[in-house]
Amino acid sequence: MTTPEFVLAPERQHRSSGSDSGSRRKKRRRRIIFHSIFWPLLAILIIGGGLAAWWLATSALAVRDDLEEARVQVVAFQKAADERRFDDLQPIADDLSAAASSAAAPTANPVWRMAEWVPGVGENVRAVRIIAEGVDDVSEQVVQPASGLVGEFAITRDESGALDLAPMREATDIAADAQTILDGLEDDLAGIDTEATIGPVSDAVAQFGDVVASAQETLPGINAALAGAGAMLGIDGPQTVLLAFENNAEATALGGGPAAQTLLSVDNGTVKIDRQVSSTQLDTQAPIGVELDESADQLYNDILRTEINATTSRPDFPTAAALIGARWERDLGMRPNTIVMTDPIAVARILEVTGPVSLPGGEQLTSDNVVSKLLNEIYFRYPEGGAESDAYFAAASAAMFDKMMAGDYDIWQMAQALIDVTNSGSLMMWTESEPTQTLFEGSRLDGTLPQTNLGATVVGVYFRDRSISKIDYYLHTSAKVTTDTCTPEAPTYTVEVTLRMDIPADLQFALPEYIDSREPGAYRTEVFLYGPAAGSTTEVAVPNPANGTTTGPSVTDLGRPAEKFTVDMVNGQTAVVRATFAGTPDDAPVEVRTTPMINRTGVEVVEATCG
Repeated sequence: MTTPEFVLAPERQHRSSGSDSGSRRKKRRRRIIFHSIFWPLLAILIIGGGLAAWWLATSALAVRDDLEEARVQVVAFQKAADERRFDDLQPIADDLSAAASSAAAPTANPVWRMAEWVPGVGENVRAVRIIAEGVDDVSEQVVQPASGLVGEFAITRDESGALDLAPMREATDIAADAQTILDGLEDDLAGIDTEATIGPVSDAVAQFGDVVASAQETLPGINAALAGAGAMLGIDGPQTVLLAFENNAEATALGGGPAAQTLLSVDNGTVKIDRQVSSTQLDTQAPIGVELDESADQLYNDILRTEINATTSRPDFPTAAALIGARWERDLGMRPNTIVMTDPIAVARILEVTGPVSLPGGEQLTSDNVVSKLLNEIYFRYPEGGAESDAYFAAASAAMFDKMMAGDYDIWQMAQALIDVTNSGSLMMWTESEPTQTLFEGSRLDGTLPQTNLGATVVGVYFRDRSISKIDYYLHTSAKVTTDTCTPEAPTYTVEVTLRMDIPADLQFALPEYIDSREPGAYRTEVFLYGPAAGSTTEVAVPNPANGTTTGPSVTDLGRPAEKFTVDMVNGQTAVVRATFAGTPDDAPVEVRTTPMINRTGVEVVEATCG
């Protein structure tokens, strides 16, 4: 039997040599150290990974529950605010804060952040963190301070009699913070890859995105209102504010001729009337040298520049403000810093909140009679107009101004009234302060047509009296818009407008000269139809010309196709005009804007039947 030989490997042969015994001992110690560290560490990592996964799973469930509770509290907060249960806002805000902070806390843990890098899971984890942090930010930086402010907001005055603007400044700061937070959230949500998230997370992202989008739609109006109120009260220091009151009985696109105007001086809550001016004090012969689009001159001709009552002809308040401001500078030697436009239709809504105002002599203006008194009855009382009617308008303006400034009304009802009249086109503002004017943009307060169809495809129906009269107290109008989106890439909008002159029989031949037409034999009204942004006109028609209707010019104005019709009617007649516009593939649901008429323009929007 052969005895096997044990042959050492060269390394072992080398180690067995006496000269390398120390080296062998060192390597053996390193192996011992390695095994004593590696295997326990691996065990810890395995166990720790399991613990981390367990923690992440349980935390995710907790975050889900907290976010659901936060959603419930948001709904409750909105309901309480809508119902003006202001005492309930702070407790609800506290509950929202607790749920939101609880939801956000786990997402700040390093384990949560590490999980965002895990393939297949990370985008879900990141999406939940963005939503949780967003809800927490809104809760702490917007809802909490707003709930405290809303409950205490009131009109108060200091010892000098100036309005205390501290609450308005605080509200402005909160709204600015909200805008910053929402802008950031919008960007963060847009960066989430919902193709890589599971269904429930994708749904949550979509739902939270809808909430953010809704807030983004609302916030510009709030910022505009705060900026407008601040400008009216001199929140940034002394300035002049011109209040121009339109006469809707002599219709123009924005409402009516701004024949009665009041100049205010404002400074940090102190407001006083400086002077009151009527159209007779302004030169109506020499044209105003303001640079305008050629299309504006084509549509509205030379009276846009020469007649003060025609400065509001174009459905663009910056145009009107530029013309009025330049006229004041030329004729009266000063240019107002801010210009505000309103009308008796808005005053009627405001008087619903303030209650009646009394004029010298005891006559009362109420929400029910102010329109008829200021836009019709006054011309029967003072048939030739002139100084007496100017004095009446001045007294009415001063009385309504004093009532507003007294603050003896429900401030939240007043806020809603101002929102209503702004959305109906009866309140507009312009200011030379660029930061403030920027806040007006995107709201109805700036009195402009949108430059795009994002969110709504806006079409316009506007009127201008050319009878040199106050006859529009008796004019009735309606508009029917038929949308054809059967071919989505080429939608069309057909706008048909009906006009009817309806003077009561007992007044037909007894109207004061100041009301009746100065156009012999007929009442003349111009109709301006504006199509969607970036659209074009495909057809113009006059189904019923009444006493005679002409068309044109056809131009592009304010980035839209615009069609003009000149309609002559006698009492009792009806006229119908129509234009069809081609839209663009990005068009949205239709919104119809009209001149604020004494007899409100009835609007009907219908969808064409697809064959």
